[in-house]
Amino acid sequence: MKKMLFAFCVFTASITEAQTTNFYTTVTNLWYQGQKAEVLALGQERLNINSNDMAGLIIKLEYEGEFLQLESISNTLHKVLSIGELITNVNFKTQYPNLKETIESDLEIIAIFSGFNLSQDELEAERAKGLIPHKPFALYKELEALQKDGLFEPLEP
Repeated sequence: MKKMLFAFCVFTASITEAQTTNFYTTVTNLWYQGQKAEVLALGQERLNINSNDMAGLIIKLEYEGEFLQLESISNTLHKVLSIGELITNVNFKTQYPNLKETIESDLEIIAIFSGFNLSQDELEAERAKGLIPHKPFALYKELEALQKDGLFEPLEP
């Protein structure tokens, strides 16, 4: 029991340290390893502290897209657009036009396909594909830009 508690403490400390020293690498590695729920938890933790945290929003967006969370993805897409417009840091500002174009395209696709109803079985089959490991984090350039801009400083609750 003591060994398990010690291992948990070491794991938690290493995750916390990784979040503050190289958040981008932590997120992209966990995602690639298939630990997508853990990545979402890191993003949600940031959003619980600041609902406008771009890193948290990008993680949430990636997760919702990967797992076809159709009930919430449009709102997240719009929020990423609105917050992204406000960020003036050089690295993110360079990446933002590509992100904006992708989001606008995604919103159009969602509008087109909203009339098509997938059966629950079809939806579950598509969502199961999100669990496949060794898939890269698609929005990695945006996360990397945020880190280069120094926007991953530890958030204080």
